Amino acid sequence: MRIPGINQTGVPGAEQLSLGAISSAAQGKMRVSQALTKVVDDYNVMSNKAEAVAEYGQHYESSLMAMDANYDDMINQPHYDADSNPTYRGLEEQWNKSSMKFVTEKLNGFTNKAAKSKYQEDIGTYLRGKANDMRGVIRKRQVDYSTGVLNFQIETFKTQPGGAKKTTNAIMDQVQLGNMDLATGQALNQKSLENYASTQLTMAIESAGDDGDLDAITASLLENGNPYLTLQSIQNGFTSIRQKEAQIDKDIEQGQADTYEAMLIKVVLGDLTSQTDVDLALSGTNINARQFDDLTKRLQTDMKGPEVDNWSEYRAVSLNLEQYSAVDILTNTMLTRPTRIKLVAELGKLNDETDKDLDWVSSQSGREAKRRIMAAFVNKTPLAKAMGVVSAEADEVLTELYSAISAIPAGKQQSSVLSIANGIIARRQKENSAVTESNNLPDSYEEIATLYPPGEKRKEQLMMWQKKNGFVVPASAFIINHDDALQLLEEKMNE
Repeated sequence: MRIPGINQTGVPGAEQLSLGAISSAAQGKMRVSQALTKVVDDYNVMSNKAEAVAEYGQHYESSLMAMDANYDDMINQPHYDADSNPTYRGLEEQWNKSSMKFVTEKLNGFTNKAAKSKYQEDIGTYLRGKANDMRGVIRKRQVDYSTGVLNFQIETFKTQPGGAKKTTNAIMDQVQLGNMDLATGQALNQKSLENYASTQLTMAIESAGDDGDLDAITASLLENGNPYLTLQSIQNGFTSIRQKEAQIDKDIEQGQADTYEAMLIKVVLGDLTSQTDVDLALSGTNINARQFDDLTKRLQTDMKGPEVDNWSEYRAVSLNLEQYSAVDILTNTMLTRPTRIKLVAELGKLNDETDKDLDWVSSQSGREAKRRIMAAFVNKTPLAKAMGVVSAEADEVLTELYSAISAIPAGKQQSSVLSIANGIIARRQKENSAVTESNNLPDSYEEIATLYPPGEKRKEQLMMWQKKNGFVVPASAFIINHDDALQLLEEKMNE
């Protein structure tokens, strides 16, 4: 048999050998081709994997950085807007919209399907975690806001009739909403109702008009039918009643003194000549028995006085009017009637000016001083600030201002208000700044020496650190150079 392309040698089996060689060579070439194909395929697979890993890593890491920053910006924004409304209500929607928009844009930028699929899976896990975190932030702010509103309601209700029921209802509403547990709500309700009972007692005492009203309040305290009126509140109530009784007596005495003075002026002027008017004033408790006797006596006495003033007496009285009362002047037998009337009028004018100066709070200077204090020491709680609640520090500063002005003689108070207020504000702010700086001091004096060169600033910081920690700083710390201080700090950290 002849095979095309195979030489016929005539040697038996030669043709078969040539065919086997050809077949073997062909198989060898095929194996080489398959090997080359596998290498190419393996390379393509590895190349695709490397490309997928690189694209995934680039997009995923940059996404985390961008969305973490966006998340932090959202949760760190002011808790209240310009109208004092809480901003937590729109946080979740804002986060969902911005994050989904961002992820969608990222997915559209992928060229590798495997990388895109992996990114989509992992970023979904991230977003679910962040969504839970966001709900936690929102829930906390919701509870904080609700608690602030509740506290404001409780504070408002305690001065209102029926405020006890309103207070309990407001607290139980928060319990039902899950903003506080039942035990916390019951404890807050007990405390709030005790405050309500105490406040109502104080208001009743302050509004009492006479001893009869106070007697009725005293009787109710002795019976104590209010389960929320504590023993301490009752004891404070009795103290307040005694103080109110003293104030009522003082007011009555002042009223009688004013009536007596007015009637005495009429007697001196000759406008009051009837004993009946004096009798009626006594029966109406407008004057006391001593004043009644004096007016009765003066009605029966010539009140014209001398024809000519005693010059020495006139000079002494006129130059020292603030040391005399109207009664002192009107009953002065050394001065003529016209002179006494004139001096009483001048005394009244002087008293009016003194009263006006003493009423510095309602003056323009007083109002401006209060405004400056309120602006300098604002309430740091947004809800309290929005509702106009005065900060505790502003209250303290106002009290200090009142005490300082009260110590100034009448006639100089209004003119001193602003300068004193400014001085108190400046001192307080300096003290607050020192406290803040003290709180931010480094943990060790060696670190302070590395931060500041020898001089006043280092000395100031070291002295503050010494005062805060109660530890005497070595003298060398004040003069040691930066490199030596840094070495000491490193040695201390390695201990």
